[in-house]
Amino acid sequence: MTLTKVPKNLMRFLVVRVLMALLLFITFAAWSMSSAVGGSPDEDFVLTSIWCGSEGNPPYCRKDVDRPSAMILPIMAAEPSLCLQQLGADYSAKCQESIYNQEISTDLFNDDLYPTRYFEVQRNLVSNDVEVSVLKMRFLNSLIAAVLVVVATSLYKNTNLDMLFFWLIAITPVSSYLITSINTSSWALIGTSCFVFALVSRPQSSVNLKLDFLAILFATLSLWISNSSRSESKFSIFILLLVIYLSKSDFSKAKLPKVFLKATATALVLICFVYVALKSLGTYDFFTRQRSISDREIKVSAENLIIQNLLNLPRFFTGFFGSWGLGSFELKLTSTAWLFAFQGFIIIAIFTYLKSSKHLRFVFCTLFVIMFFAILCAHQYKFLIIGEQIQPRYFLPFFLGAVIIVSSNKSAPFPNSLVMISAILATTSNSIALRDTIRRYTTGRDVLISKSINDPLEWWWRIGPQPETVWLSGSLAFAALFTIVACEQGNLKASRIQNVSQA
Repeated sequence: MTLTKVPKNLMRFLVVRVLMALLLFITFAAWSMSSAVGGSPDEDFVLTSIWCGSEGNPPYCRKDVDRPSAMILPIMAAEPSLCLQQLGADYSAKCQESIYNQEISTDLFNDDLYPTRYFEVQRNLVSNDVEVSVLKMRFLNSLIAAVLVVVATSLYKNTNLDMLFFWLIAITPVSSYLITSINTSSWALIGTSCFVFALVSRPQSSVNLKLDFLAILFATLSLWISNSSRSESKFSIFILLLVIYLSKSDFSKAKLPKVFLKATATALVLICFVYVALKSLGTYDFFTRQRSISDREIKVSAENLIIQNLLNLPRFFTGFFGSWGLGSFELKLTSTAWLFAFQGFIIIAIFTYLKSSKHLRFVFCTLFVIMFFAILCAHQYKFLIIGEQIQPRYFLPFFLGAVIIVSSNKSAPFPNSLVMISAILATTSNSIALRDTIRRYTTGRDVLISKSINDPLEWWWRIGPQPETVWLSGSLAFAALFTIVACEQGNLKASRIQNVSQA
């Protein structure tokens, strides 16, 4: 009895996809090791929620008999970033050594504020060693992201990999940092991205019911992952789903006037968005409140706040690429890092817009108008100036979903010259940002940037390779991933040209 041989093309396809997943995981794993425990935003709250749940988790976390609403757990889990914030970025994470074996009582944990599924899954990795446990959790998130992203973009063999290329540009470096952290934003970013990947990957020229059904199942799984970490994710996904429908609709064959159809579809999206926003935020009068800011009691009216935030919108947008910094923003990046990432994104975005039809340009603009409108509404609701409290990471899932949608609809593939320029910008940005992050925790920023981050080594994980090895591995893996994606897309273009010429 002989086994059926796997076709050569299929074997090559599978090998390349496995290699892509491996390189993406190595990139994410390097980011996982780049920061000490407490590096990501709200990590004290997240870790306490993982360690304790709402009922305690003996022997790692137990209820405080003296404080009914509090839990007792290691300080490294409850307040890991305390000494980092007190000392500042010039000092390494060596200060945490003094709290390794200490405990504290805290009431800062999840109490129906976030969905519990994310915390429950991560709780399976809790152990007596907080550092090792956190590293395992970050590696888990990195593995989930690497596998699901590659699978989502491989459901259909002839998927346009330009959208994966654009996504890799857009995640540099802020989303990469968050995806590989244990912040709840990790699963929101992974789930939203994979949901959109699964639904827009299908070639419009072919029908495969089995693959279509598989894509719907995968999108459902991605929705579950996203909603298991942050409940507001489903609102972003709902809007993105409506926009996907709008982008895939062929208005040119419709009997009604196209302008009317576009207006109706857009109105539907905006009405749904406003309904969801009001439902989640509650009703509030945006236009009558005043607020005093600073010690001089300067009055800011609602009208002035809108104008000021409109002018500050570009600053908020560049925060997607690291202009605000990473983590809790005490980790400032070298300006080159976020500028290169931003430039790479702008180059690709302009080409995408120019190579889209009028209808898809309309979709392109609609997506970003919705996002900017949501940013302004959120700040107006909280009566905050851009730069206060509301962080760009809250809007990153929607931003990444929008990037995938607009890149999947353009009429021409990215040219090789554009791919090379933007890939160099992104890989350089990733490398600089990764080294900045590792340096901040291993030696502190008081050590010159030109010095090796292996020496003097003030802090590092008790397991794993040395800092320089992690930095080089993450940088080279990301560059190799771009190379493979570009080559695969080039092979796909050549194959299509050949098929057309034979036909």
